[in-house]
Amino acid sequence: MRDIRNARGKLVCRLDEKAGVVEIVHKGCKTLICFKPDGTAEIINTEAA
Repeated sequence: MRDIRNARGKLVCRLDEKAGVVEIVHKGCKTLICFKPDGTAEIINTEAA
């Protein structure tokens, strides 16, 4: 996974280009955005560990 940071150097999300997944962790919640081969996206929200 590749870390994506904003202009101030703060981690915004993590990107897995091979799997087509974006992971965002914010205030104890984790959001996974999974891009499927047919062009659709699946959103999965969970509590972060």
